[in-house]
Amino acid sequence: MPYTLWAVCKMVSERSLTQLRELIQRIVEADTDDFFELAKIAGLNPARDLASANLSGLDLRSAHLVKANLVATNFAKANMVNADLTEASLINANLMAANLINAKLNGASLVSADMMGASLINAQLLSANLAGVNLTKANLNHADLRRAVLIGCKLDDASLHLASLNHVDLRRSSLVNADFRGANLYGTNFSHADLRWADFSDANLAGAIFEKAVLGSNSGLTKEAAADLRRRGAIFDQ
Repeated sequence: MPYTLWAVCKMVSERSLTQLRELIQRIVEADTDDFFELAKIAGLNPARDLASANLSGLDLRSAHLVKANLVATNFAKANMVNADLTEASLINANLMAANLINAKLNGASLVSADMMGASLINAQLLSANLAGVNLTKANLNHADLRRAVLIGCKLDDASLHLASLNHVDLRRSSLVNADFRGANLYGTNFSHADLRWADFSDANLAGAIFEKAVLGSNSGLTKEAAADLRRRGAIFDQ
């Protein structure tokens, strides 16, 4: 049985044995391997029935999951290119190595989600809540995170080249060796963040808050820029 069919059947396994057999037969005979078409045949509503489901590795390109309940859902290594997850609840979701290129996550709640190694190139995360998210080694190049909340996040070795982080809250986050080249950091709050070895080449640091942020060995900072950050409260680790 193809993995997509197995995933759908797994989600409806609490039904009676007779109903399950009939359902499996309908799904097997369906002339499609599209997850959402199969979910429809199974009588599932993607907006409410996917919480805690195992959808790892599935092809979910262009999925429409606006305001969906996806709490603790496993999307590890799933292909979610162009998916619309606007205002979806992805609390504690597993998005490790997921492909979210061009995905819409505006207003979504991703609190404590695991997005290690995820690809979020050109993704939209305006006003999203990513507090406590693991974005280690994630690719957020060209992503739009304006006014998003990323308090206490892990962004070590993350790439944010040319990303928009205007007024993003990154307090107490770990951003060791993060790539901010060309990023717009206007009004970004880095208070108490760990920014050692981060690359700020050509980044816009106007209005950014560095109160008690730890820096050191940073590329792209002139002596004048470093002195300015010290005046803003930054601490340079020698």
